[in-house]
Amino acid sequence: MRDDATASAAMLGLPGFRVLAVAAYAGEVEQAVETVEEVTGCPSCGVVAQLHDRRPSWVRDLPAGGRPVTLVWVKRVWRCREPWCPKVTWTETSAAIRPRASLTERARREACRRVGQDGHTVAGVAADFGVGWATVMAAVREYGTPLVDDPHRLHAVAALGVDETAFLAATPTRSTTYATGIVALNGRPRLLDVVHGRSGNALSSWVCAQDQRWRDGIGVAALDPFRGYATALRTTLPGARRVLDAFHVTRLGFDALDQVRRRVQQHTLGHRGHRNDPLFRIRRVLRRGGRAPQPAVLGPADRRARGRRSRPAGRPGLDRRPGPTADLPVQNPSPGRTPPACLVHRSGRTRDPRTPAAGPNAGLLAQRTTGLRFDTGGVSNGPTEAINGLIKKIKRIGHGFRNFANYRLRLLLYCGVDWHTPRHPDPRAATTLSCVEPAMRCSRDG
Repeated sequence: MRDDATASAAMLGLPGFRVLAVAAYAGEVEQAVETVEEVTGCPSCGVVAQLHDRRPSWVRDLPAGGRPVTLVWVKRVWRCREPWCPKVTWTETSAAIRPRASLTERARREACRRVGQDGHTVAGVAADFGVGWATVMAAVREYGTPLVDDPHRLHAVAALGVDETAFLAATPTRSTTYATGIVALNGRPRLLDVVHGRSGNALSSWVCAQDQRWRDGIGVAALDPFRGYATALRTTLPGARRVLDAFHVTRLGFDALDQVRRRVQQHTLGHRGHRNDPLFRIRRVLRRGGRAPQPAVLGPADRRARGRRSRPAGRPGLDRRPGPTADLPVQNPSPGRTPPACLVHRSGRTRDPRTPAAGPNAGLLAQRTTGLRFDTGGVSNGPTEAINGLIKKIKRIGHGFRNFANYRLRLLLYCGVDWHTPRHPDPRAATTLSCVEPAMRCSRDG
């Protein structure tokens, strides 16, 4: 472009404004701009107004070249020519820049996107834009809240995942504060909401707040062994199958075996395990699959069923309760302690879908353990754990949170919103750029 005014306006990219001057000052870029509207009418009587004065207004814009940008808007002050009009003077306004604002509207939207979609810290974005933390966080709240509260974000949810995360770490005066994360498992996993507390009441309140049609559409719910979540899902989503993946089932079984091993160690030797003690040396052998003796909780039929890839092949070894525990190398524990058999049966009750306490609707279905993995499409709590990893990332870069509303907003913007940001193609792959041919023609003509 040969016209400097047109070229500078294209570089500015702010509709309704033109550039008057550009300067570099103290490592920043200052651009003096004004509106293209030179004639206006009185907002009260409609008579053509007269230019009365000009007043500069400073506002931050999008960074350019790694430097903060300040727009110096030379505002026009208009005067009404009619002496009887109550509107004497007024200052022009623009939808792109609010009155007494620190950032342009496009800068506020970009700040929200960088904090939400890119997962940048509010302090880092504020430093890039040259404003304060509160200014950026106000933009995140204003532009991010409608995205989070959009009811379409919760549509088409058929599988639900539930797990807890730590919100506030323990201190000398309080214990760890937890929050419950609710994840959509079908399609692309996304965070639906985060509620304060780790209890069945917290989960029940959130589920009951949804409409009945949404609740009827949930067919599968994956969760950890926490009984409060299982009770809440059983009462609020009676038509959904509750799934417990193999990791939690295996961990429960090995936890029971570790308790038995420690108890036998204390009973036989009178001290905790030492390096050369037999029971201490096999603490990891129990987790080596077929290369070592298997735990009593998982019998031969269980081990064969775990390797099956279809329900008919895995079902025969799964329709059984945990076997007798008489072959465990333990003696009766001391009074007041849980017998080893109860530990084993606890794992059995958790993974057995026919447990009466869990209800007739397959209370906790263990992935790759009960065989009902083949009925639920392979749904597990794995995507929920992946979302937990993203939650911990936001907590880590933010160095912790104290305000739960800000915590929830940041997590949902990062893990639960589809931003639909347009992707720009690689300029090296483009055959022709819009400014190349005119510039070449101008150079030849000059």
